Amino acid sequence: MQYILTPAEMRKVDETAINKFHVSSQILMENAARSSAEIIVDILEENQIIEPKICILCGSGNNGGDGFGLARHLHDIFDVMVLWIGSEDKMSIETKENFKSIQILNIPITHISDLKTLNKIEFDNDCIIDALIGVGGSEDVKGIAFEILKKVKTSDSLKIAIDVPTGLNLGTGIANEYCFQADFTITMFAPKTGLYLNDGINFSGKIKTAYLGVPESILEPISNIYSLDEIDISDYFPRREKRSSKFDYGRVLIIAGSGLYPGAAALCANAAITSGAGLVHLCTTTIHPSVLPEVITNTVESTFEGTIAESALDYIMKASEKANSIVIGPGLGDVGETMNLVRLLIKYLSPDIPVLIDADGLKAIDESSILRKNIILTPHTGEFSGLLNKDRNLIEKDTYNLTKSNASKLNCTILLKHVPSIISDGTKTFFNTNGNPGMASGGSGDVLSGIIGSFLALGIKPLEAAALGAYLHAESGDIYAIENSELTLTASDLIVNFKKIMKKFKTEERI
Repeated sequence: MQYILTPAEMRKVDETAINKFHVSSQILMENAARSSAEIIVDILEENQIIEPKICILCGSGNNGGDGFGLARHLHDIFDVMVLWIGSEDKMSIETKENFKSIQILNIPITHISDLKTLNKIEFDNDCIIDALIGVGGSEDVKGIAFEILKKVKTSDSLKIAIDVPTGLNLGTGIANEYCFQADFTITMFAPKTGLYLNDGINFSGKIKTAYLGVPESILEPISNIYSLDEIDISDYFPRREKRSSKFDYGRVLIIAGSGLYPGAAALCANAAITSGAGLVHLCTTTIHPSVLPEVITNTVESTFEGTIAESALDYIMKASEKANSIVIGPGLGDVGETMNLVRLLIKYLSPDIPVLIDADGLKAIDESSILRKNIILTPHTGEFSGLLNKDRNLIEKDTYNLTKSNASKLNCTILLKHVPSIISDGTKTFFNTNGNPGMASGGSGDVLSGIIGSFLALGIKPLEAAALGAYLHAESGDIYAIENSELTLTASDLIVNFKKIMKKFKTEERI
């Protein structure tokens, strides 16, 4: 599992390393430089850049200190030059030591204090490394640093950022127009939130983590944000015993579909039955012909508009008595009577049964709704906007904080479908960073709901089921895109490819 840090958590990690583990700031800076140098050597080799000319941009803060140290590590094997801004008087002891060191080593170094000096520089290097500002910076870059960014923007060099591309807000991911366009970002301890949020995902490139000589356990009590790795996946699934039956792997009850949208219910049910659940029951008004024969279908009373009628409440409540998880919403239709049915179900369903609410079902919920921890909401940003009665653009600029705070406020788990997807129960949060634009097509969310519903029925806890479902759903899309094309990806393809990824992650060793 990959830890992700907010800027505030990053400062706390630094303090803990220094005060608790007694790894001095000088050692941390040296380890950052050494580890970054090793990663850069590998990057250059992978990109077949032979005997490169490297330009390292340094500030006078600790990020610049990392850059000065990096120059010392690289100058014996590459042609290195350093450009720096700021004042020696403002340097920390550690930064000044590295600065003095590269002067003694006669590494070419130029101080840029004005446009006249900058305009004499030709950024025709093979590689440009950004160590200008670091974690204390934001999108509001001014002065000579801004002018450097403008000039570097047009360079075709391979670009590597140390800790954060200059011009990127490491908390929000909002970037300056001339933000350093990194091909790679080498981050310290763990990736930071802003590398994934908003513009960050476009400016950070591939993210590499430098080892600073402090055990990863330092992050555990500090970080509350995580990202799943491939090696985590099989650990979540319960073992399947040889002597077992379909009743041992959970029943999913799906309340979905309508006369207008029967396909949404079919996709959801088909995804659930292929994701590990023992039994899947579908309550709907219209059975789509593509529903797999393994799905148990139940036709319930409908409204004039073809949606599920409120009078179906007793039937659904009876069906829920044997369910281990319930999915409500895909293709229900936006009809008042049906929305009232959803509200009644939220009120009267057993609090012991985990419930996922998606799509049209979300319209029955608002900020005043009383939910519970084992309810999962899976809105995209438009649906989240309606739920919170906030402008969609404002939500998309602050996805992490709004998802976390509203999961806490509503006392539930929220999976916000965005890039990245944010999954939070108000305390612990997952970022899901895989997936591709081909998944932005009708029915993709219905498949995700079915997958998570199946995982809930297997007994996986709501937050972990949502995070696991988001990861595997996206991975299914990525496998398809590699083998075919993002352009042709459909929701049905996600179900087919789900079978491939379950084999890829060797879950059969545990299931």
